[in-house]
Amino acid sequence: MSGLRFLHDSKGELVDSFYLILLQGVNQSLPVLLIPYLMYTLGAAGYGYVGFALSVVQVVTLVVDFGFDLSATKHIAQVRDDRPLRDEVFWNVLAAKCLLLCVSGALLGIAVAFVPVFSVYGWAIWATFPMAVGSVFSCMWFFQGIGKVRVYSVLNTLSKVLLLPLVFICVKSPADYVWAALLQSSVFVSTAVISCFYIWRKGWVSWHWPRRVDLFAEIKDSFPLFLSKASTSVYTQLFVVVLGFFCTTEAIGRYTSAERIMRAVCFFLVVPINQAFFPKVSHVSEKNKAEAIGIFKSVLALMAVCMFFVFLLLFIGGSFLPQLLGPDYDGIDSLLHVLAWAPIGIGLGAVYGQIGLVAMGGGKARNCFRNVYFMVALFAMVAVAVTAPLWGTLGAAWSLVISEWLVLVLMFHYFHRVVVCC
Repeated sequence: MSGLRFLHDSKGELVDSFYLILLQGVNQSLPVLLIPYLMYTLGAAGYGYVGFALSVVQVVTLVVDFGFDLSATKHIAQVRDDRPLRDEVFWNVLAAKCLLLCVSGALLGIAVAFVPVFSVYGWAIWATFPMAVGSVFSCMWFFQGIGKVRVYSVLNTLSKVLLLPLVFICVKSPADYVWAALLQSSVFVSTAVISCFYIWRKGWVSWHWPRRVDLFAEIKDSFPLFLSKASTSVYTQLFVVVLGFFCTTEAIGRYTSAERIMRAVCFFLVVPINQAFFPKVSHVSEKNKAEAIGIFKSVLALMAVCMFFVFLLLFIGGSFLPQLLGPDYDGIDSLLHVLAWAPIGIGLGAVYGQIGLVAMGGGKARNCFRNVYFMVALFAMVAVAVTAPLWGTLGAAWSLVISEWLVLVLMFHYFHRVVVCC
């Protein structure tokens, strides 16, 4: 009966999830097609440049986003029927993201100029930097908050359909790795331009001069979520940076290829489900916590089934990649056999953390959410410092998997301790 009630009460969110999964299929199909193409065309070394640059710029993007994808989404969802407050939140968040872009961009410039490891990848890094610029103005958090996440997904899909096919035209040899990085990052700028134009045409936002005190209040509110995401980057993006000190560019190319394949397949399902249900659980939990917990349990079961199939796909399918991609990628099957275990931890950890602690909990729950990633980041740094010098990319892969499962265990613990028992 509870399952039937979930289907009835969450019909809109399930339709959103299905709709977003279809769109995510289009969104991910081009990148999934691009990854093997770039791996083959650029070779392990050329793809290593792209992968390293992507990891560095994603750290910058992390700073620019600053956890607003959760905090601002929740804030907009809570005031979406109050137009003046909605306008105020929109412009304060946008101003905060612009400020963070300027600061992080300046620090990146210093690193590229004076740190040898970054200098080697300098052209690829700057070609990827538009990704951070686009993340400022894409405003996904706003579309989610007002319940228009389908619209954003269509706009994002349109950008990819228009731009990513150019990669097949412009990238023909390992020397074209800068073009590969630039064209992929330009999608984010295109999405931002189209999104801002759409918001303006619909008249969803009116101008409100952002005040400094409100701007920093938004940053302060999002700070715990940023810290948790920054901690996550230790075992996602920074692992690649660490490998840069111990492994060849070719080895980095194999590792980043395997990890991007794993995350592309995993997030194909994780992102739509979380995007569809996060605003609803945030809204329902304000009025009826028991109902919110019921929705949470159903979402958890849905995610568990999806991630099990992702595990099977990666574990079985990974065996065929070296035959398809050539000798440059010998050993990528072993990496995927290890990384295939990560999606279960990623998917269930995301539900317990974002849908459970953040959407349903208050300040204490968000602090627990942050603390989980602090603890896991500390473990991950120690793990990769030991395993990368000894076992290279396989050591980093096992460190990543164990870290993701540790996140799941700790999120489970704090959800039942802080949210369910209160």
